[in-house]
Amino acid sequence: MPTRVETLDNGLKVILRPIPDTKALSTWVVYRIGSRNEVPGMTGSTHWVEHMLFKGGGKLGKGDIDKMISRLGGKMNAFTDTDYTMYFETIPASAMDTALMIESERMRNAAFDPKEVEAERTVVISEREGAENQPEFAVEEELWGLAFHVHPYHWTAIGYKQDLATLDRDPLYRHYLRYYAPNNASLVLVGGFDPAVAMQHVREAFGALKPETPPDPLRLAEPEQHGERRSDLDRPGPADLLSVGWHIPAASHEDTAALVLLSTVLGGWRGIVPFAAGDWQPRSNRLYRALVDARLATDVGVRQEMKLDPALLIASVTLARGASLDRVEAVLDREVEKLRKAPPPKAELARARAQVRAWARYEQDGVTFQGILLSAGEGLGSWDFGEALLAKIENVRAEQIRAVARTYLVDDHRTVVRFHAQEVPA
Repeated sequence: MPTRVETLDNGLKVILRPIPDTKALSTWVVYRIGSRNEVPGMTGSTHWVEHMLFKGGGKLGKGDIDKMISRLGGKMNAFTDTDYTMYFETIPASAMDTALMIESERMRNAAFDPKEVEAERTVVISEREGAENQPEFAVEEELWGLAFHVHPYHWTAIGYKQDLATLDRDPLYRHYLRYYAPNNASLVLVGGFDPAVAMQHVREAFGALKPETPPDPLRLAEPEQHGERRSDLDRPGPADLLSVGWHIPAASHEDTAALVLLSTVLGGWRGIVPFAAGDWQPRSNRLYRALVDARLATDVGVRQEMKLDPALLIASVTLARGASLDRVEAVLDREVEKLRKAPPPKAELARARAQVRAWARYEQDGVTFQGILLSAGEGLGSWDFGEALLAKIENVRAEQIRAVARTYLVDDHRTVVRFHAQEVPA
């Protein structure tokens, strides 16, 4: 689709995608700041800052953002990921100035009232404690913590409870000032507007904002893993869980397209954006047939984590009652070994491509989904990342899938977490 890209004098990158014959507008701002930019003692700070940017400042009082968007019949939200943070509003296109004002005030004028910071401490700690009650979170945190010893992917975006308990207003505010600047952000507009007119409004809203000294690039690289890492968790829960993560390259790597199809063949495609709708889990994938159809599991999936830095490809299994973790892990290993030994047949590869295309059609249905795809791509390096990846997927050969399986699905480079569900005490 036609897309216009401009950069203001203060460094703000503006990505405009007009959609003819629509009266809706989705406005997104993506900041190049995520939990990968945190340090020990500050974990969870990026997510906490996200919460604070709904608390007012500048022209906005507490609760004003919610009231403004509600009056327009719109929707809004924000997401903190490991690599980026995003904010959005989807509203009538005629109300563009409202969204631009909200985001320009949020960018430089957030208040960080000390009382609100303390109130939000309770919220983020409660969110952390709620996550701790979920077996899936315990497994996820253990997996990343074991797989990454040096890189900040070691911790989750929600952070550690001890850091959330001790952080105060001043370091949070400094974190905000350092990263929330026009030259560390991109603005994405998708919907019913004239690009030239929209740029006039963007300049009026953002043009006077001053840039900051660019943050230092992250230089921590995870050393290559030599030898399988394993952990067993014994916690209350409804079912045993198995999670296996293999190290894979950054999203920008040339093997990413082949890894997409490998993931789809093995466990079903989960999409580029981890928090977007469109969780595609067709029953034709190999792990579903080998585990769910065999009544060894109730749910399976493979998630290819697309990150700025090398990350993980994760296979997750929820075991059926009475199934053995040893047996399920052996079945998973068998299916992985099949992919390492032989490329997928032509029909299976065609089916996998069709599933990814179906996901792409779903993600481009409406201005909000298009906005999130462009914004997530921008967070990973370029707004057209998703569209370019889809084009590359069309040219992946079956032998390339076998090759990436042999390269990355290696026992010495994997981490295994097994969750042994314990009965909840009466």
